[in-house]
Amino acid sequence: MLRNLFNLSGLTLVSRVLGLIRDMMVLHFLGTGPASAAWMVAFRFPNLFRRVFGEGAFNSAFVPMYSGRLEESGEEVADRFGSKTLSLMFVILSVTCVIAFIFMEPITKIQMLGSPEETYELAVTLSRITVVYLIFVCLMAAFSGILNSRGSFAPPAIAYIMLNVVFIAGLSLVATRTGNPEYVLSWCVVVAGVIQLAIVVIAALRRGATFRPVKPHIDGDMKRLGALMGPGLVSAGVQQLNLIVGFAVASYQTGAIPFLYTADRVNQLPLGIIGIAFGVILLPEITKHLRGERHAQARRTMAQGIEFSLMISLPAMVALIAIPEAIINGLFHSGKFTSEDVHQTGLALAAFSLGSPAYILVRVLQPGYYAREDTKTPMRFTIITALVNTALCVPLFLLMKHVGCALATSIAGWVNVALLFFGLKKLGFIELIPGFTTRLLRMLLSSALMGAAVWWIAKFAEPWLYADSRILRLTSVMIVAMIGLLVYLVFVLLTRVTTIAELKARFRRAPKPKAE
Repeated sequence: MLRNLFNLSGLTLVSRVLGLIRDMMVLHFLGTGPASAAWMVAFRFPNLFRRVFGEGAFNSAFVPMYSGRLEESGEEVADRFGSKTLSLMFVILSVTCVIAFIFMEPITKIQMLGSPEETYELAVTLSRITVVYLIFVCLMAAFSGILNSRGSFAPPAIAYIMLNVVFIAGLSLVATRTGNPEYVLSWCVVVAGVIQLAIVVIAALRRGATFRPVKPHIDGDMKRLGALMGPGLVSAGVQQLNLIVGFAVASYQTGAIPFLYTADRVNQLPLGIIGIAFGVILLPEITKHLRGERHAQARRTMAQGIEFSLMISLPAMVALIAIPEAIINGLFHSGKFTSEDVHQTGLALAAFSLGSPAYILVRVLQPGYYAREDTKTPMRFTIITALVNTALCVPLFLLMKHVGCALATSIAGWVNVALLFFGLKKLGFIELIPGFTTRLLRMLLSSALMGAAVWWIAKFAEPWLYADSRILRLTSVMIVAMIGLLVYLVFVLLTRVTTIAELKARFRRAPKPKAE
């Protein structure tokens, strides 16, 4: 599991680094003005749908059913189920795309309640271009679930890399000539969707999957899938509603949407590298253990996921709190993205980072429910989380402006973790590795010491971190980050959170476990 995690995380790291380069270029061309806000809303809509329908509700229901058929009945039965699902899914997505295109004005208005009319109108125009991406990206998510169930994790990660490659190429080669980067970006979304879908379809066929378009119809399998997806749709939809609420409230502050978007992108880096990778790998892994009656191994897999995710996410949180402005300045201070934009975005990043471990833990804990084909319990917890976020967002915005919206999201994330964790504990599915509490305290101590070291080094390196040369700034941020990582590893070993021998043991191939 850990080998797969690091392989997938390595590819995800490439994608996220390219994503940061893309965001640097977007902010250089657009700054935090009306065109920037319009583009971010237009791009968020198909991404929101991907997270709700594709990666959220659909995969949480589809992967356990497809993996179960692979484990119990073989590839032919699983692929027949996949063909029926994909055919019906294509019809649903196409109808949804047409409806969204027609009603894009009210859909966009919800996300931009406090924005000027011209910004809103531009966002509607751009959204009607990007909306077609939801067809490609949701189908890509389905094929990714098929590949993950077959133990293939690289092609979906490569597909996400191509999204950022297309963006960077479009901005470099086309936007500089047209003078309309927001339109170039919107059309890049469509082109990237075609390429991404092609990558995962070809990979699935090469892995031996066989799919034939069939006449869409609703049989017992589709009813079961729909029943499982229903709560998942609500759960994923409510999660995204948290973000929409934050954007809608923040739209009453000039520049707040780009501040939050940019800070969230940086904060999502550890989530994308580790959290999403855990979610992708744990769901089929735990499903197979449960279907094979290997319950102890399923519990151990979950416990390893919790501990390892904390070992990585806690220092990330501390580092982002210690030097948020230096990170934002090094990455984005250029062109229309001013020093004041850097300061405001850094404040939002510090608030978002308080929830970084929570975002990752949610990805680790949810497969414990989905593998049992239980999508209703996470749905109930997510609704509670959304209510907490909504209740906190407005008063915190009045007190702290856009920073309050970010802080409300972080608090809500930890509420979700608590509900998921104690829910699994009540089911008897949480069985932490002996000595977990002691190791957690040592992780926190190591992270705090690393944070102090990073803060001191950043103070010493201020002339380079805030230099006029962007290359020098980026290099300085990378050096500080690498030093922080080395310092954390030293403290982890000194406090015996883990040992080199234990790390080596975790990466050895274990013998196939027997059924209990």
